[in-house]
Amino acid sequence: MLAFSLAYICLLGIASALPLNSPLLDEYDYIIVGGGPAGLTVANRLSEDPNVNVLLLEAGPADVGEDIIYVPGLIGHDIGGRYDWNLSTVPQAYLDGNPRSIPQGRALGGGTLLNGMLWSRGGREDYDDWVQLGSPGWSWDDLLPYFKKSETYSPMQSETVAEQYSSWEDTSVHGYDGPVNVSFPHYTWNASINLFEGLNELGVPTAFDPNAGDVAGASYLPFDLEPLTQSRATARRAYFDTVVDRPNLWVVTEQAVTQVLFNGAQGNPDASTPVSTTMNLGQGTSPSTRDSIFGQGSVLNISSLPVDRPTRGSLAKRNILSTLWRRLRLSFNIFRRQTSTLPSPTLIATGVEFAPDAQSPRQTVRASREVILAAGAIHTPQVLMLSGIGPSDHLQHHGIETLVDLPGVGNNLQDHMQVWCWAPYHNPYTPNPTALNTDQAFVNASWDEYWTRRTGPFTSGAIAGVAFPSLPHITSPTTASSLASLAAAQLPALYLSPSAATHPALLAGYSAQLSLLAPALASPSRAAYELINANDGDLTAATMRPLSRGTLRLASPQPFVPPLIDPRYGSNPLDLLVLRAALAFNARLIATRAMAPLAPAQTSPRPGASEQELDAYIRARAQTEYHPSGTAAMMPLALGGVVDSELRVYGTGNVRVVDASVMPVVPAGHLQGVVYGVAEKAADIIKAANGGLVGGELGDGQDLSEPMHLAPDTTAAPQASPAQVDVVTMTTFLTVYV
Repeated sequence: MLAFSLAYICLLGIASALPLNSPLLDEYDYIIVGGGPAGLTVANRLSEDPNVNVLLLEAGPADVGEDIIYVPGLIGHDIGGRYDWNLSTVPQAYLDGNPRSIPQGRALGGGTLLNGMLWSRGGREDYDDWVQLGSPGWSWDDLLPYFKKSETYSPMQSETVAEQYSSWEDTSVHGYDGPVNVSFPHYTWNASINLFEGLNELGVPTAFDPNAGDVAGASYLPFDLEPLTQSRATARRAYFDTVVDRPNLWVVTEQAVTQVLFNGAQGNPDASTPVSTTMNLGQGTSPSTRDSIFGQGSVLNISSLPVDRPTRGSLAKRNILSTLWRRLRLSFNIFRRQTSTLPSPTLIATGVEFAPDAQSPRQTVRASREVILAAGAIHTPQVLMLSGIGPSDHLQHHGIETLVDLPGVGNNLQDHMQVWCWAPYHNPYTPNPTALNTDQAFVNASWDEYWTRRTGPFTSGAIAGVAFPSLPHITSPTTASSLASLAAAQLPALYLSPSAATHPALLAGYSAQLSLLAPALASPSRAAYELINANDGDLTAATMRPLSRGTLRLASPQPFVPPLIDPRYGSNPLDLLVLRAALAFNARLIATRAMAPLAPAQTSPRPGASEQELDAYIRARAQTEYHPSGTAAMMPLALGGVVDSELRVYGTGNVRVVDASVMPVVPAGHLQGVVYGVAEKAADIIKAANGGLVGGELGDGQDLSEPMHLAPDTTAAPQASPAQVDVVTMTTFLTVYV
């Protein structure tokens, strides 16, 4: 194992504690905040133009090729470690009152170092809903070219296995020369075959290619997996390692952006204690000062440059000169676009402030074109609010000057909520992943297969065969229609946070979402929940169309204090009813003829549990599926949106968001493949806008010389306690539940 780790590190040219090997410029064309899949995708694509300079700032470190990250069979072991933000939610009042852990990647590559590696896009209708919510250009057909652009797809090597799982490749929906390797492991757990047959026995069909837009059914999902080495394909490997030699791309790790800086704005005084007003890490910066700013290993340049090639330090001199003429040319172009299409004056970002930790002095660096937020659904809204963009009352509470009163920032938080079901398999002749923890001989043989032939159990995560059943699949068409009718009849204000329920735009946005999500619950082609099969009797259920909406708020104006994360899991009790129906279906699945050879024995929840017991079980065990999204939603202002369909933050002329924050409604699938597609499209939008091919029209065109306000409805929205809401809705549902 150690030998492979060292060889892998040498292969990539990675070393820990990399020294600072180049000064930064005072100014960049683009500054990207966050080095996860979204940020690295956009950095790669923008730096394809050799005439622009791109800076990416990432709060976490660069990995050093650890086995715990790159070996698929070790999925999950790195959660809670060095590359995790180690965040928790506030106590979940609509569950059992306890907080939940919510892992998020804190490293170059972001969540692609921690996730389950599953590659899925959701259904066609999921993206068509985005268009219905006011985002033209974001349908399935619009995004498919970008999904394809991000991947190099390799089908299953074994036709026998493909036939067993009815897994066939639809070549029209896959890419074959993109940065991310998407493929299948060289090992399959046999228990998945029984699972698929059991699902078919109960009427759940097989989705032959789960990434073709028709997701409802059982499917063998591909992984973000290098097909030859059978190792994790992180965003860093896909989008950065291959272009590390680009002289116009700077990637700085272990530096957190504390706020975006704007023209004429004082900024957040609690976030900023700068030692200088501009970033000057080029000429004249002493090594001792630089070390205090960056620490060890913060500027990542993992290539060993040839001795006859100019180093980035000397290239910086040339880049500074070229920046001057580009800045002059750009100033005219920006002025021309603003005076013709943008309200004047408009908030223009001039750069960002950053630091490695709360104890270090803040530094600033300028952006001549755009600041691009890619810090994820948790940290992107935090940065916006620290910068003065967000709900004005909340910003005022923390003493932050309101630059744009944008109530949607930090609202609309969505996540797939999952709950664990345990029915361990007792057939001793069918190996399952439990043996990797209990059978040392099996472990040793499996490691030998992996290191010597790149086969065996460690090429595969425990999760492989999954299913995305619709409600008609798991209950009945009558029950599904009744549940959809309940959703359609809900009073939206009852299920939002008090601040959102009394704001007309946020209320209108949630109402619009309900109008689309309610009929989807009754559709046989729309996934209602995901059955996550770990091949050892762990059959986890996760809601795919969550109706609960949470919030992300500042705990402090200090940027290094974690934000208050409140997904409000179960605040719309229909989510709990979907999970209850899913657990009941799981019990039926375990009892099928196809599953009998595995000798499953359900222990949690207990067999025959009553509906009340299932509800209590769900409240005690429900948690994140690691897919937070929606906190800077791409919707019109009138629906509580934060960015327009070109991903530009309302009220600004040059700040965009390119990560999962912008998803108005979370798709029914795993999000990494979605984020790559969104970021690929975002890069094209940014390129076109700065090349004069796309106009810079801002939102609804209102005058933004003062902070934007949407007048709140003075009529207080009705509020109900968690218990009241739960009793009313669940009692109604029990009359139709079959």
